[in-house]
This record gives sequence, structure tokens and C-alpha cells, in this order.
Amino acid sequence: MLDKIMEMVGGDALGQITSQAGVTPEQAKEMLPLAQESLEEGLTSQISSGNTEGLLGMFNSAGGGGLASNGIFGSIKGLFMQKIMGKMGLPESVAGLAAGAGMGSMVGGISNMLKSDGDNDGIDSSNIMNLLGGGGAAGMLGGLMGNAGGALGGLKDAASGLVGGAAEGGGDVADKLKDAAADKLGGMFGK
Repeated sequence: MLDKIMEMVGGDALGQITSQAGVTPEQAKEMLPLAQESLEEGLTSQISSGNTEGLLGMFNSAGGGGLASNGIFGSIKGLFMQKIMGKMGLPESVAGLAAGAGMGSMVGGISNMLKSDGDNDGIDSSNIMNLLGGGGAAGMLGGLMGNAGGALGGLKDAASGLVGGAAEGGGDVADKLKDAAADKLGGMFGK
């Protein structure tokens, strides 16, 4: 589902990256998959740590000056910047401008979609559930936010199996649960 969302907000992000970072449109296009990876990693990290209120705060702060000072946004932007420097070899100054402009545009676009999906001007868990389709990672998001769903039951069953397997064969349960959550989110991001 995030692939479709990225298609909708990616054009604006390309324009912002090109104009604010001074890169070519081709370079900006190369950055979009890196942006999607960074967004996936950032959201996965927050969801697996149970920080759904922080995610709601990030999406609610988009569109104003609050996004730039949001810690979650800063960490996702930092991931994106590191990927740009590492995979494209661009200097930190250019990568920082591109990451800020691109990620700001994408999170702002997603935020606007979430706001238009709801009954009010704010964003809550139901907006996220509706936009993401209610299944897969959205179901997990809903479960973490208090909305039971079919995907949550599947995640619960998977987690029970992992915990049981870890008790029998040893291993780090937290890592296995984190990996299970990442696998569930992978479907949302087209992986």
C-alpha cells in the first residue's frame, strides 16, 4: 500500500529535492527508493518499540514548522541522508538538503492524505487504518493503537510461536519479535 502512497506524493518530493538540493531530476529519481526504505525503517522502528503516539505526533506536526523539530522525523531524515551519501556518493551538504526537502515533502503529503481521510482536521489511528487499508501492517498499527484486527491476531499467533520456540531452543525473543514485525510491515512497503 505504501508503494501507491509513494506514487501519489513522490512527484512533489522530486520537485522539492531538485529545487532545494540542486540535483538533477535523474538523481532525485534515484533517491526516491532510498526515501521509501528510510521511511519503512523509521516507521518499523517506532511501531516495534510501541511508539504509535510519536508517529501520530509526527504526522500531526507536518505542514508547519513543527516537523523539523520532531525527533522521529529527524531520525528518518537522518537515515535518508546516510543512504544518499553512501549509495550515491553525494556530499553531506547536498544529501542533507535533499533528505530534508524530500522527506519533508513526503511526510507532509502523507499527512495531508491522512487529514483528508478523517472526519476532522487531525490525524488519529482510524485515519491511518483507512489510508493503509486496514490489513497487514495497518492491522498491526491498529492493534498497537487499541483497534483489534485480523492482522493483529496473525501477529499474536506468530509472536506466540516465536516465544514458544525461543523458550525451547533459546535465542533472543526480542529480536525475533522485531523481525516478525518488520516482516509484517514489509508487505505494506512492497517488499
